[in-house]
Amino acid sequence: MKNDPKNPVVRLYDDGELIGKFSLKTLEVVENIDLADYDIRFAQKELKLNQSNWLETWRDYVGILNA
Repeated sequence: MKNDPKNPVVRLYDDGELIGKFSLKTLEVVENIDLADYDIRFAQKELKLNQSNWLETWRDYVGILNA
């Protein structure tokens, strides 16, 4: 968030292990570490449901960091 506030990302973990990162703006995979096809579909579906809320929260946190 601090390094790249204009490109919001969400990290996906499985059993505490990072398996991928998704862009909140496009819902596309930014970094695929160990994502199965079903992981990608599931994450994109879930992110889409609350995309506007996630983006608003991201902007709020960036504002706090820059205050």
